Amino acid sequence: MKKFVGLVSIILAVVFWGISFISTAQILHVVDPVILGFFRYILAVIFVGIVVLVRRVNLRITKADLIIFFLAGLLGIFLYSVLENTALTIIPSSSAAIITAITPMMVVFGNFLVFREKITVREVFLIILSIIGVVLVMYADLIIATGWNELIGYLLMLASIVSWTVYSLLTKKIGQKYSGIKITAIQSFMALLIFIPTLFFFPLPDFSTFVVNDWANLLFLGVVCSGLCYFLYIHSVNVLGVTLPNLFLNFIPIITILTNLIVFKVAVNWLQIVGAVIITISMSVMTIINFKKTPTNNDGLENKKNDIIL
Repeated sequence: MKKFVGLVSIILAVVFWGISFISTAQILHVVDPVILGFFRYILAVIFVGIVVLVRRVNLRITKADLIIFFLAGLLGIFLYSVLENTALTIIPSSSAAIITAITPMMVVFGNFLVFREKITVREVFLIILSIIGVVLVMYADLIIATGWNELIGYLLMLASIVSWTVYSLLTKKIGQKYSGIKITAIQSFMALLIFIPTLFFFPLPDFSTFVVNDWANLLFLGVVCSGLCYFLYIHSVNVLGVTLPNLFLNFIPIITILTNLIVFKVAVNWLQIVGAVIITISMSVMTIINFKKTPTNNDGLENKKNDIIL
């Protein structure tokens, strides 16, 4: 029964995170990309704060690690969020979700460049496959593009993945020293502090003009995607181990495509579907390879994809 609940938990998390791309694209019509990140993290910090209080998590860290936590919050949460949100104002939510699926590939590159970790022949083959998938996804949009906007959107999306990769490398060492909830809590608090000054430079939304759908999207992104889903993911890792939940994460783009297709009747180019399948399969195999060669520690929550962005 425990494993069944763990399986249901990760399935729900993946479904909600898949839908979040569509929800984000919708709310960005009335909220600035930077301000949306701020509102999401207010709700996220409230949720994480409650977890920290209930579990009585000790948030002490060494002075030497403080700068790493700050940079991780700046690059892996603030910058990542702003770049992705801005990209979603330009390119379709399905395309954005598909592009984010190449994150494991970027992490492999990062580990090779920084930590000199070997890239195997199998990984090179999978990387080439995923690049082909990305080209197909981008080509499907760019062939009908009327300007440079779509290309800029894809570049912003790729930049957000680079930002996440740097975050992963920054937190790799501290992931051996601190628990997953502690890392997430401190980085979330840091990110919120970074977001606060942006309120002076970007316009706050006119909440009086919000319709029911706007409030629903904002609450869904903050409470469900930035709060509940983190809890569901952590629970699934505790019950099922690290590998299976992270395999499920590779199917987030499929959920986004299906939701757009079934619920919102948004047509998806067949090239994008082929590209999504290629990326999903290649990155799933790469996820398995990475977990086979990466040791896990006692709590089973570290050395995963380096803590989910809330």
